[in-house]
Amino acid sequence: MNRKLKPINTASALIISAGLMMATHAMAQSAPSVTTSSGPVTGTVIDGISAWLGLPYAAPPVGKLRWQPPQPVKPWSVTIKANTLASSCAQNADLGVFARAGGNEDCLYLNVYRPAAAQVSDKKLPVFVWIHGGALQVGQGGDYDPSKLVKQGKNVVVTLNYRLGVFGFLSTPVLDSEGHESGNYGLMDQQAALRWVQKNISAFGGDPSDVTISGESSGGNSVMAHIAAPRSAGLFQHVVAMSGAGIMSRHPAFGSPLPLDVARETGTEFAKALGCKPEDATCLRELPTKRILDVQPSFALNEFIIDGKTLPVHPADAYKSGKINHVTLINGTTRDEGRFFVALPELLTGEALQESDYSDWIGRQYGSALKNRVMAEYPLKNYDNPSEAFASAVTDSMFSCPARALNRTLADKIPVYAYEFSDRTAPSYVGPTTFPLLAAHTFELAYLFPGFRGGSDVHVSLNPAQEKLSQEMVSYFSAMTNMPSREQNWPRYSTQSDNYMIFTLPKARMVSGHFSDAHHCTFWDEQGLY
Repeated sequence: MNRKLKPINTASALIISAGLMMATHAMAQSAPSVTTSSGPVTGTVIDGISAWLGLPYAAPPVGKLRWQPPQPVKPWSVTIKANTLASSCAQNADLGVFARAGGNEDCLYLNVYRPAAAQVSDKKLPVFVWIHGGALQVGQGGDYDPSKLVKQGKNVVVTLNYRLGVFGFLSTPVLDSEGHESGNYGLMDQQAALRWVQKNISAFGGDPSDVTISGESSGGNSVMAHIAAPRSAGLFQHVVAMSGAGIMSRHPAFGSPLPLDVARETGTEFAKALGCKPEDATCLRELPTKRILDVQPSFALNEFIIDGKTLPVHPADAYKSGKINHVTLINGTTRDEGRFFVALPELLTGEALQESDYSDWIGRQYGSALKNRVMAEYPLKNYDNPSEAFASAVTDSMFSCPARALNRTLADKIPVYAYEFSDRTAPSYVGPTTFPLLAAHTFELAYLFPGFRGGSDVHVSLNPAQEKLSQEMVSYFSAMTNMPSREQNWPRYSTQSDNYMIFTLPKARMVSGHFSDAHHCTFWDEQGLY
């Protein structure tokens, strides 16, 4: 282990920062010592939560281990103080205020939180594993305050880091021919973390037979990928996928899983851009982290590679065939997903989307073959401004309708519960824009993780009505094992009724037969994007 974890005989007292929750609190008490499969650790207790931070679940993927599957941790015998969050994985600022640039390659660590009052000898608690989003390029587990899921939900919560950008997702002929699994290194990291949970979580009071994996955006894509990944079998029993149905998309649609030959072509060009011969793996592994990050923007993949092993087939085909990991699924989106993505370029340039540019934006997003059809379906006259028109098309084509298609594909194979987050008064951590952001992409995160603000410095808080909605969401997402007994309130998804739980004010409610029309799904189902 390269990270500077401190033995218990270190003299210095430490101030803890266990996610956003712990940033304002001073000295913490020690949590009980726990013996993991790699060695003993002790954590901290703050605000009624026991936390063990920066636990290594794989060896640092540096030097010769760059672009290798995650390797076992070197065991230790001296008790380690696990009370400091580890570094984020190396990343640029590719999603604006969603996350901060920085980090390093030694980043394969996770954090464990449980109610401080819970005793390991008591009945084991459900486990909630959070896989962060960020287009597989940015983010970190430490950005998410687990306090509501721990205290109200009574979960043992695990947050984790995994390799991002080209460090996590890269295919080249030479790397792919080394005799190890290749390409989806970040997805393999997630699997290694889930194996760590199965092996160790009972020592922290968690039940390894009651594990929910959840994520938002590319984290939602990730948990949906694990449903289709054979080597994820048995590592979890439930899934909460938030804004993750882009995994249904087909290449060359934006965000679609990539055929191996396409990923290899991109990787080959990346090696050349770095000044390495594509067949020289040593050159690639000896480059400084900064050099790789500087060149990465034109070559980073924002989806998984259909590599034939870690991800054998396109996930949509796995869902259709039923060759999946059979789990319980909550799958959902936000009502106005696309507004987040229209906001980012406006904030970057200081210029709002103009009417004269609308046609070009539609053409770049959907290609010349679909351009006129999409513009006819989303005419500017129906919207207050071009930003809202474009955002509506993105919401429906990339999120809402693929999610509906996913629900319809899986509903006869596993229990599926569908939702839409529709609080259009949700607080924003994204800077002021010329159009309202409403229930934009990522805006539901503050309802599960108090104060979520990505990499921004904006203060985010919920009003009393939103706090009640937050409690409803936490209650549902924390009780996956009990979903069958709660079907009177949230029935399983039915293709006939097309029923969704709408998380909105003043209270969540079930709605049937409305979602498809609201999101133009009949139109998008015919366009061949998913």
